[in-house]
Amino acid sequence: MSTVRLGIIGPGLIWRRRHEPALAPLGDVFKVSAFCASSERSRAEIAQRYPGAPFVTDYRAFVGRDDVDAVVVLTPIHLNAPVALAALKAGKDVLLEKPMARTPEEAQTLMQAAVRTGRRLGVLEQYGYDARWRILRDLIHSGEIGEVVLYDLMMHLPFDAGDNDSGEYAKTSWRQTPDFPLGALFDGGHHQIAMLSILFGAPKWVYASGTSLRRDYGEFDHVLMQFGYEGRLRGMFSHSGYLSASGNYFNIRGTEGLVAVDKVGATVEHKNGSKRVVPLTTVGLSGRGLMSERSHEMMWRALARAYAEGREPDYTPADAYRELSILFAIAHSARQGERAMIGG
Repeated sequence: MSTVRLGIIGPGLIWRRRHEPALAPLGDVFKVSAFCASSERSRAEIAQRYPGAPFVTDYRAFVGRDDVDAVVVLTPIHLNAPVALAALKAGKDVLLEKPMARTPEEAQTLMQAAVRTGRRLGVLEQYGYDARWRILRDLIHSGEIGEVVLYDLMMHLPFDAGDNDSGEYAKTSWRQTPDFPLGALFDGGHHQIAMLSILFGAPKWVYASGTSLRRDYGEFDHVLMQFGYEGRLRGMFSHSGYLSASGNYFNIRGTEGLVAVDKVGATVEHKNGSKRVVPLTTVGLSGRGLMSERSHEMMWRALARAYAEGREPDYTPADAYRELSILFAIAHSARQGERAMIGG
């Protein structure tokens, strides 16, 4: 397989912190060949780190470059779909950050364009490529804890301009005054929605309430959700980009026991009092929120394998569309104060 030449659109903070270091050891599959951004700061940083690399300010011109095979879209959320669509129409593969669009309709347009042009469309949701969640899924559905009837997830990750790990991300203007629904849940909470979908499938309905606790960073600072699934499974999910991360937890309960995900891994507790620990490497439930420091590395390795094998990525556009549909149902429920159905 020849090397895939990547054109990076939006080489900002997430590029420097996550994608760039994850791509570094994969030079035999992916080669960064050109950049596109609108700021002079980005131009100066790229010139220093990649001397001589082409740098373009207009993405419409950029997507037509002959030295780019696939476009990596790392733009603010409102630009994800328009930029990705332009790249697909120009005959490029697209790998874009989550969420894939601002609306389900935009996402459908992207998926249709990928089919029509015969190009790859991949969504950079690192949880979707993380084998840990498939290991956990197999565990909780193995029958060891009986019929799974309830999960309870609290994931509060303060997202402000303070000195915590999220502070620099939160300073971006498009997050402080977003033009997308929900707020931090639509952006960072996409990870947990993807994880829950991997573990339990798509819910049938959601009942949500949202609370605004400050002026900035979106519609809601805390969203409490109850999900209903086929059969007797129900789930509770509390997400906040403002409340303290102290005390976060994730428990999955079955008729014969409990799986508790914590800093050790997954602890299986049976009704008879016996316990065993299933290691989930670096899975720890911490202030980072079930996030492995190697998650982007695992994702790009999985994408490299998909390219080498000529197949669709592990996390498909249909998966990303599912997450977007769930998020819009949550937004509807929280605004209207009523249960919202998900999917057909």
